[in-house]
Amino acid sequence: MADFKKSVVYQIYPKSFYDSNGDGLGDLRGVIEKLDYIKELGVDYIWMTPFFVSPQKDNGYDVEDYYNIDPRYGTMEDVEELSREAEKRGIRLMFDMVFNHTSDRNQWFQKALAGDPKYKDFYIFKKGPKPGVPPTNWESKFGGSAWEYVEKFDEYYLHLFDVSQPDLNWENPEVRKEVQNVIKFWMGKGIKGFRFDVVNLISKDKYENDYEGDGR
Repeated sequence: MADFKKSVVYQIYPKSFYDSNGDGLGDLRGVIEKLDYIKELGVDYIWMTPFFVSPQKDNGYDVEDYYNIDPRYGTMEDVEELSREAEKRGIRLMFDMVFNHTSDRNQWFQKALAGDPKYKDFYIFKKGPKPGVPPTNWESKFGGSAWEYVEKFDEYYLHLFDVSQPDLNWENPEVRKEVQNVIKFWMGKGIKGFRFDVVNLISKDKYENDYEGDGR
């Protein structure tokens, strides 16, 4: 893996970069069409912000499916072509990966809510100290409590961001294994770099009031 500190990295939000088909949204083909322009800028890496399947509650930073492309932006074939065409120009692709949390529509969280113990442990569920009181006084970056009550379990799940973005449990080796699987999949598609979003907030080691684990 290259040293990004010595590289020119160009960040692209596909949604607003270049619309290739006139539907009002930027897309992957739009990035392909602008590769020569990007090359002229002396870019080494294109940093692509999330374009995976997502309900778009947080501009794609709420991932429903890490293995598939949101059809609003294109197809898997578009990603593969973008990787090939960028490589021809000496440019590599770097993906923005959101692994602090998922969308609440992600199949892992849906299985957790259904009571599957394996997937429930993919997330951070905790009891409150007494009825009606969350486990800690941590606040969501979007406002309000960082804990959402689930009556079925009489427990709360942690969401440092939107309530629709439940935090993953990085202390669970199975979560780390799934993250590795996602990275290996995209490396197999020719992706040469990855940026982990809010990596400073994973692996909360204490659940106490006013503790910095909530990113304050």
